[in-house]
Amino acid sequence: MAALGFVAVAGTYTATNASAKTYAKVTSNRKMSTDPTTRNITFNGSNALYTKAGTLRGARIVARKGTLSALANSKSSSDNFRVYRIATTNRKSVYYKIVSFDRQYRGWIYGGKTQGAFNGGIQQFATFQSSNLTDAQKNSTYKFANTGVANDGKTVTYVQPAWTQYKVGRAIIDSSPYANATFKIDQVGTRTREGDQWVHIIATDNSNSQANGWILFSGLTQAQTPIADYAIRINLVDPSNNNAVVKSFDWQKSGATKGTPLGNQNNNNWSINSNDQRSIQSSIRNALNGTGFNLDTLTSSQLTALAQTKFGDSINLNVNKATNIADNAVRINIMDGNGNVVKSLDWNRNGATKGNNVGSQINGNWTLNNNDQQSIQNQINNTLSNSGYYLNLSNDQAAQIAQATFGGSVYLYANSNVIASQALRINLYSQSGRYIGYTDFTRSGATNGTNVGNYSNGTWNISDADANTILNQINNVLSANGYQTVGNTLTAAQRAQIAQGVFGGSISLTGYNSQTQNNYSTIVPNTSYTTNGNTLYKAMQQTTDSYANGPIIFPNVQDPTQNFNVSAQAVYENTNNARTNLVASLKASKDGTSLISNAQLAVMNSKILNSVKDNYYYKKPNTSLSFTTGPQGTPFSGSQLTNYITATGSDLATLNSPVYPVITRDPDATKITIEWHHFKYDYDQTNPQNGTNGYPVNAYWTNTDVKGETNTY
Repeated sequence: MAALGFVAVAGTYTATNASAKTYAKVTSNRKMSTDPTTRNITFNGSNALYTKAGTLRGARIVARKGTLSALANSKSSSDNFRVYRIATTNRKSVYYKIVSFDRQYRGWIYGGKTQGAFNGGIQQFATFQSSNLTDAQKNSTYKFANTGVANDGKTVTYVQPAWTQYKVGRAIIDSSPYANATFKIDQVGTRTREGDQWVHIIATDNSNSQANGWILFSGLTQAQTPIADYAIRINLVDPSNNNAVVKSFDWQKSGATKGTPLGNQNNNNWSINSNDQRSIQSSIRNALNGTGFNLDTLTSSQLTALAQTKFGDSINLNVNKATNIADNAVRINIMDGNGNVVKSLDWNRNGATKGNNVGSQINGNWTLNNNDQQSIQNQINNTLSNSGYYLNLSNDQAAQIAQATFGGSVYLYANSNVIASQALRINLYSQSGRYIGYTDFTRSGATNGTNVGNYSNGTWNISDADANTILNQINNVLSANGYQTVGNTLTAAQRAQIAQGVFGGSISLTGYNSQTQNNYSTIVPNTSYTTNGNTLYKAMQQTTDSYANGPIIFPNVQDPTQNFNVSAQAVYENTNNARTNLVASLKASKDGTSLISNAQLAVMNSKILNSVKDNYYYKKPNTSLSFTTGPQGTPFSGSQLTNYITATGSDLATLNSPVYPVITRDPDATKITIEWHHFKYDYDQTNPQNGTNGYPVNAYWTNTDVKGETNTY
């Protein structure tokens, strides 16, 4: 039997019982074959580490019990240990040979009486604790914060988190080639000893997959996709969690110029156009839906910061943790004209069930029970008392509440009671009576209570200059909400109504129509694909080509110095002998060679595939990919988008790529096979997206490669 001895780096000591007259004998000594990752151990301080089994003649101490206890409490993963041999003695004792991950300690330790069970002076030890990804980690894309060759846990990647498995090291030794690569996180956890967070990253581009591996989360930085010249990136961050990004979106404004600020400056005061503020506030609410956070009211400092932000740049806004809504309640958020929530209330109904609608649908119209509507109105009145606002529920607002669900929330616009003494408030309503918004017409020096216009020859009227000013103000409010004036003018009746209004008071103008061309959202199809178990998304491109449009180039058998350049459709239909010539160039000649090598054929197939991948062939006009539920700037839910895409008669639920060929041949190059494929994209109803009317919305389709006709030549 081989001696169980090894001189450890840490030094040895003579065992105290060296004078014993009888010693144990080894009856077995073998290498362990169980999963190595299950053989990581730590110490309980009850036994020392020896050069051989401690009861054998000549056994010397490598590390005393106190030393092992200190190692067990170490905050460095390099002090982890691995068991790799097992021995038993004639006294039925089990000993394990172990080594520290940094190889500073190696020796034998008593392990109890049962083979394979880590008892005695050792116990099994988990070197790493897995946990769940945060929403920010799931949704974000990352880059290396610093690249190079440093073996510091945060510059290169590792096959496993550093020092958590024995002899398992780096995945790459230099991250410099991946300075511009982007990655997604698919696993996360902490090292048991240090408590530091490690994440497993996978490249979004397979060509960078060699860098996949584990790295300290602190070694990553969020990757920023380019910001359009007419957009501002708004990052919604959690101040209680190191400003982790909860959600991020790009707010766009048509006609904006890169480098110009969003807002306006007047006497060192920055402000934002009311329409822009409402749109931003609505986009923020949509982005935070379902996250457990909200930002219902932008503070003055946030508004100032937004106003100063330039198009093409980004800004961070702190969000708040949302308070819970009872299962039998609906939260009614009441907004001012800028979209800021000024008051909220929770209206509850005894016995209501979470997820059920507050009202009911009758003949396609949503309505509230009369008693419920009166109860809600009373609670709104009490909530807004002395607030400077009032809200009398219109039919449309009652319908909004009716469609809301218990456990959820709804947002309604209120009117302000506070009107300047030199202003006339003009409240605007749609044809259906829905409140759109208001504008205050102000005249410097006007006296409170005096009429805006004049009465002459039995007619009330306002000046053309005032009419133009008021019309422009009204149009700003209407266009921001998807409405328009008839003929872009004020009618005589409207001018008379305004003229009779008094400064410090208000009037209401009704009958405005929806401006449909501004309130439609373009549906942007994306397709999902899986890399190393992580789902990634890529925007698809619409094409009018039913076949792959990438050219298929191959030599002419009759004159190899010349190439054919044909389309996939020409190959399928054999137009001008395109398929015949392709097959001829692929087949072997009498000397057994072909004009197209296997490598060239692989490149040809790859180029054909890339010309159709993530493309979809759609014959309908683009308007079929437009969607709306209401005025511009108002939110819609993912379920509403799903209902539109999957509605009876819609051909959006399933999209198809152009048809493309996959060309193969037998080893002798005597038979050529052409398979015709296409990608079938099915709308993913498990991933519906909320959105804002008038702004693009992403939608997601899964993809399946479908094999069709096959021919051999």
